[in-house]
Amino acid sequence: MTEDPHKPGYDSTQDVVLDARTLRGVAHPLRLRLLGSLRHDGPQTATQLAARFGESSAATSYHLRTLAAHGFVADAPELGRGRERFWRAVHRSTWFDTPDRDAPERELGEAYLRTVARMYAENVERSITELADWPQEWVRAASMSDLTVSLSAAEAQQLADDMMALLVRYRDRAAERAGDGSERVAMSTQFQIFPRRGQLDALLAARAASTGTSGTAADESSDSADGDRA
Repeated sequence: MTEDPHKPGYDSTQDVVLDARTLRGVAHPLRLRLLGSLRHDGPQTATQLAARFGESSAATSYHLRTLAAHGFVADAPELGRGRERFWRAVHRSTWFDTPDRDAPERELGEAYLRTVARMYAENVERSITELADWPQEWVRAASMSDLTVSLSAAEAQQLADDMMALLVRYRDRAAERAGDGSERVAMSTQFQIFPRRGQLDALLAARAASTGTSGTAADESSDSADGDRA
């Protein structure tokens, strides 16, 4: 896994890159939701977070302590009164590279990505449910689209970098204009770049044909990877 992504928008003072150890600390559905809420909604207590997610305070406290042990959250003692214990997120965002095929944390990494994908989908569904009540100009501003493009691996990587760089420019511009009196709301932006399913066998066969080797072993070893990428 990458220690420094060198990607548009990455700042080592504000963002965290997952490694094998920290991946184990965050790869849990409730922990990811707790961390996301602290990042987007600000410091909260375990009781407040438990109510938000329909969990017990004991379970929420346990997962917050686990996140703290791995460096994702920390106490916010300046906010607590009496026995109240507020938690805050340590980082602005999480960066993650899928582990190599033979890496021992590969399965955990895929579980992490699946949880993130489910959270993305839930975010979209909740937004669609609420959208009907928004003023029309905000409804028109929302968008959900997809486009299939034939790309090389290098071009797909460049596309991801270009899209992130564009979003970072808008994020930084919004921060600069935060006090200009304009009506502003937090807009969720999500994008995914994956090979369309069903193409892997043909790709591996073409590679085997070009090198004059048999693709049988590669085909057998790639069955699970194909399903996991779908």
